[in-house]
Amino acid sequence: MGILLCLLPLALLTGPFVPDLFLSIISLLFLLISFQKKYWNYYYNKFFIFFISFYFYFIFSSLISSNVAFSLESSLFYFRFGVFSIAIWYLLENDNYLIKKFTISFLIIFIAAIIDGYYQYFVGNSIFGFGSNSINRLTLAFNDKMILGGYLSRLFPFLFALIIYNFSKEKKYMVLIFILLILIDCLTFLTGERTALALLFLSTIMILLITSKFKLLRIITIVISIIVISFLASTNSTIKQRNIGNTATQLFYSNNLTYFSSDHESLAIAAINIFKDNKIFGAGPKQFRVLCDNYVDKSSNLFCSTHPHNSYLQLLSETGVIGILFIIIPFIYLVYLFLCHLNYKISRRKAKLTDFQIYLMICIFISLWPIIPTQNFFNNWINIIYYLPIGFLLNSIYAKKNN
Repeated sequence: MGILLCLLPLALLTGPFVPDLFLSIISLLFLLISFQKKYWNYYYNKFFIFFISFYFYFIFSSLISSNVAFSLESSLFYFRFGVFSIAIWYLLENDNYLIKKFTISFLIIFIAAIIDGYYQYFVGNSIFGFGSNSINRLTLAFNDKMILGGYLSRLFPFLFALIIYNFSKEKKYMVLIFILLILIDCLTFLTGERTALALLFLSTIMILLITSKFKLLRIITIVISIIVISFLASTNSTIKQRNIGNTATQLFYSNNLTYFSSDHESLAIAAINIFKDNKIFGAGPKQFRVLCDNYVDKSSNLFCSTHPHNSYLQLLSETGVIGILFIIIPFIYLVYLFLCHLNYKISRRKAKLTDFQIYLMICIFISLWPIIPTQNFFNNWINIIYYLPIGFLLNSIYAKKNN
């Protein structure tokens, strides 16, 4: 299982199938081991009790939906993600060297992804032949999905958490972090993924406000990155137009402020209208794609999709006011922990959370941030990124030797 975990960052660069296969194998093996050896402590904790409660609620929401079998496709096997997190905790607790092995593997893969991203930008396709049909849009190294920016921006706080944990006293890694930050900033801009840029900005703000390490380093790299990005924007009108020009045009469509774009606004309106008819339990997981056309003004040629491109709106429409608590409660709890941590720092008391834990929490926090377009909440690729740092955080909190 440890080998599969170390290869997971690489698998994420291939698209959704391989990483989900790895995750499913890890989860299944852990279930077999934990039940055979009666490792009940991994299940009797606040995280898993909270998670499994909402898992069964999602099942219930599917069972009362208008299309049970179709809805269960999203909800029935969702339990594997929560099991995956506690499986990581188990693996880390029982192999003292695994976290270092994972860190080295992740660092090498992350650097390779960055190199491939820049290669794509200058050559037109990845080293392995994958490329985008859109001008100046970058893809994963082994897949044509244009989510490289999401991979980089969502996972870089996680990578830095691991570097802090393993190599914080080695100066050569500080130099590496300095270089990586600039490369990540610029490449995320070049991917043309505006959500990724927003997440990168949000995580940077959180790092500057809350963490102890890398603050000055981050400020210096931001200044350098802005200079480089300004140069890139001045020499590439297409990428400048997508990240700046199109964003401004879509936000102020027909001189009116919109919710990110007219298409996003159309999806949001449909989600809210679906919710109005299914306030408590929602329409059921995976039902937005079925119902969307019935909740938009067809005469206005409004846009529909498989999901409303926002996790909060999706859970609101598909699982109702009860289901949306699944992400509201963790979000509020993280805000509370961050504020407590800030209070400890301001009052010069010893903080209860380490920088390692704070970086992991930032990684989770940006995934819960409500005001951004997102992928389908039940999408397996994005859920792996959601639950991967949770396993490391659980280990840091509950393991016998708490670091």
